[in-house]
Amino acid sequence: MAVTTMVLRSKGTLISAGVLLVTIVSVTFLLNTGSHKIDMEMSQQDTLRMKPQEHYFERNLSHYNPSEVLLPYTENTPDTVHVLWCGLKWFEFKHFLSLLSIMKVQQPSKVIIHYWDDNKVLRDRNDYNLWYSQLLDEYYNIVTRSRGPTAPDCENNTIMMENVLDILKNGGIYVNDTIVLTHHLHHLRKLPLSVGVTNKNVPVTFKTLAYLVAKKGEATSEKLQSLRGDDFSSSCAVSDSLEKTNTLPSVLPTCILIQRNIIPAKIMETKDALSQVVRLIYYGSTKVKLPDWSMDDPIPNIGHMVLLGGYEMNLLSYLSIRSMIHCVGAEAMYIYIDVEPKGQWYEKLKAEEPRAVFVYHEWPGTVFGHPISDGSHASDLMRFDLLYRFGGIYVDWDAVMLRPLGHLKGYGFVTNFDWPDWHPPYPDVINNGVSAGKKGSEFLRKSLMKFRSYNPKGDWYYMGLMMPYKLYEQYPELVKIERKLQVICYKLKCHPVFLPGYHNEKIHHLNGASFDWKEVYAFHWTQPSPPELLNMTLLQTAKGMFADVGRYVLSCDRKKTLASLVGSHQL
Repeated sequence: MAVTTMVLRSKGTLISAGVLLVTIVSVTFLLNTGSHKIDMEMSQQDTLRMKPQEHYFERNLSHYNPSEVLLPYTENTPDTVHVLWCGLKWFEFKHFLSLLSIMKVQQPSKVIIHYWDDNKVLRDRNDYNLWYSQLLDEYYNIVTRSRGPTAPDCENNTIMMENVLDILKNGGIYVNDTIVLTHHLHHLRKLPLSVGVTNKNVPVTFKTLAYLVAKKGEATSEKLQSLRGDDFSSSCAVSDSLEKTNTLPSVLPTCILIQRNIIPAKIMETKDALSQVVRLIYYGSTKVKLPDWSMDDPIPNIGHMVLLGGYEMNLLSYLSIRSMIHCVGAEAMYIYIDVEPKGQWYEKLKAEEPRAVFVYHEWPGTVFGHPISDGSHASDLMRFDLLYRFGGIYVDWDAVMLRPLGHLKGYGFVTNFDWPDWHPPYPDVINNGVSAGKKGSEFLRKSLMKFRSYNPKGDWYYMGLMMPYKLYEQYPELVKIERKLQVICYKLKCHPVFLPGYHNEKIHHLNGASFDWKEVYAFHWTQPSPPELLNMTLLQTAKGMFADVGRYVLSCDRKKTLASLVGSHQL
């Protein structure tokens, strides 16, 4: 389904109706004569050509001639964009893209979001769809305006169109909240009335209205109803059509109708034309978003673990620390305590492992003035802080490392997805129980800054799992998602996120998701700890993957690990 631009104009210079596909020319409808003329001239901006490696859209996203915007008073359609929000719904990424394209492509003097008091933007309970507040935080010229206490029937085409026309009675630009602009509409502000629709074969209705540019008094129901789509060529596209090709048209349509919601994770690395357009609007480049990598300053080969609050060290935590020293070959393993641990495994570590360094660390009482009362919140804050200040590898006490990071040390920050699908509409969340970063990592800095809005009474999942995922969506170049970094096991069932169906709790290593454990970097048992990893006698006699992993950690030798790194040129 194509989107059509309809242009009404009075006598005067013939002006292009918009940007069309390269094989299509725009057709101008002459209201004053009733005749039709084909305009073979595309505006200078439409036909700009850049360097071979730069698509015209990339150039025009941030550059246009001021004379196209700063129009004389007599020709002025107000440079204000209006968006109408109606319905009890989330402000999803597709809505965010629409507004973001207006801000970046149209660059208006002001955007007004019109709403009704009982139909304000909804937030999902897990705070994934924070796009609306993000826009209001980033752009000073987005304002909101109430149209009254009670919303009309948002599905009623007639009523909703009446609201659009009322909003534009003094002139201005209306854009549908699922329309993404790829070309600014300033050239249409010289015309009395310009209409873009999503279906040229039916009369103009609110549902088919893509955008409307009108001078004062020109946006009337009578004029809109007189338009017939057979007189016009397509100028806007639908998202489905761009998903079917990996090549951007040499000249993009004026706008794109986003037919269904999309999320950043789906467009970061995909090569279809729609993903390229979305990346340019959201990230500023059509290029695939890959994490930055350099071994000039690799992740330090040191480990960190947080054990605050007093702790009787068990066999699994002993294995965790030992795995860092011997299976990874860490120069040192720093364990942060505020009370000295107890138990035989603590005494064994002190006696046998000089690279296990127990560091006194006070409880982080506050963060940005907010009191911290939850241990998981303190641990989340400390792991970000320690990795940011010193770099290295962080491991929870219930995780064991199986091998060195190798080439992963070249990334600024390395982490992994968690397996549960417990927090919709999040497509994934991040588990930093095993993670690694360079000193001064920008991703870690941004993670720490997010604690400005820390809620001490909030769900610990948010700061630990959800917030990092939101940052990943915004800055994928700052973090490497390594799906084999850790296999997370819950209720003694392991869910490798590098295999299909990992969100399904019924799919695990005992049922349809078997894997070679020697290929992963770490195991992480979140709840409970395997019995064979809590008792040495049982570990030595038990059968199964968990026992094999535990015995492998006991067999690791630091000298042999380092020798293998030298031989493979990874040290």
